[in-house]
Amino acid sequence: MRDLIIFLLILAGVFVAIGEWRGWHLGISNQTPIIAYKTDHVARVPIRTVTRSDMPIEVSGQVRRGSVQVEVLFESPASFQTGAAATPQRTIFEQTFGRGQRIDLNQVFSEGRGIYTVVMRYHDASGTFRINYPPSSQL
Repeated sequence: MRDLIIFLLILAGVFVAIGEWRGWHLGISNQTPIIAYKTDHVARVPIRTVTRSDMPIEVSGQVRRGSVQVEVLFESPASFQTGAAATPQRTIFEQTFGRGQRIDLNQVFSEGRGIYTVVMRYHDASGTFRINYPPSSQL
């Protein structure tokens, strides 16, 4: 038991040291909360819709330090079945949240079928964030 406690203390020390030196982020979007600590990072979450023409996206969290830019992009890929040409990726939502602000985005984007990409840019940011969207069976 003593060896386990020593190992966990060493692991915690390394985790804090790396966090102070370089920052870190943990989590998988739409499955777990994203925990960021003094990090500069860009997280991109592409979501492809096939059966629905709208996309409800929810982003929540509290910015404890730095700033977080939330951006939603949309593109329509080419279709060989209908002969439709691809449209270039364009920004349909963009907002920056600073220290002390709460992120509470709960919006339905109705751009049609295609690829919606949620981009979160962390600039020396700390906080806990969550991205929610429908399961793949509903897309």
